[in-house]
Amino acid sequence: MLRREALAAGLTAALLLAVPAAQAQSEAVAPAPTGQVACSFGAFVSETDPEGLNVRAGPGTTHKVLGTLPPVKLSGDDPPVRAMVEVEVSAGANGWFRIAKARDNEMLTDAPPRPMFKGSGWVSGRKLTVKSQATAGRQRSDAKAPPVLSGHDGASFDGDAFVQNGRLLGCSGKWVLVEYGLPADSEVLSGLEIKPAAKAGAEPGRFRAWVDRICATQETSCDGG
Repeated sequence: MLRREALAAGLTAALLLAVPAAQAQSEAVAPAPTGQVACSFGAFVSETDPEGLNVRAGPGTTHKVLGTLPPVKLSGDDPPVRAMVEVEVSAGANGWFRIAKARDNEMLTDAPPRPMFKGSGWVSGRKLTVKSQATAGRQRSDAKAPPVLSGHDGASFDGDAFVQNGRLLGCSGKWVLVEYGLPADSEVLSGLEIKPAAKAGAEPGRFRAWVDRICATQETSCDGG
């Protein structure tokens, strides 16, 4: 009898521990869809290696290198302006993105366009970033999904801190799954409400969310439509 009661108590305790874990998992930000999915948005190349970013024939490092895209170019201003190569994204697959129509923004570089690969190919999302004018990052790629990341007073995610410290994990249509890694001393953090779901599954100090209203223009604001 005592043994049966002990087993029952142990099972109850295990179930109680499992419930919070299951809830945390269900509340985490939805991962990117598996396989290749169609997307449509503008992104910026955040590569800093002087050798540039490899563009490959398929989504992964085993695929042939088709060409390269130049790294971030710093202007002579004080503080310097970060000019990034602009690309158009048409698909995503396992953290990689199919890009095309790469170009320099001459308004920012104040120089002739640099040589670069202008065709269609795949690059790692770790070297891409976006500018979002959304005021809430969502749990899923759905405007009705619960917000997991919100800016105070209607602030959006199009500031330099977000653009410089974002990397892409996935996409779906005009929605992008972005992971941010803002420095611990960043003033931007005080203006954010970050739900536990945004941190679930991310490295310490990082958080993620699905965002829309992607603005493909670096130097000015846009409606993100």
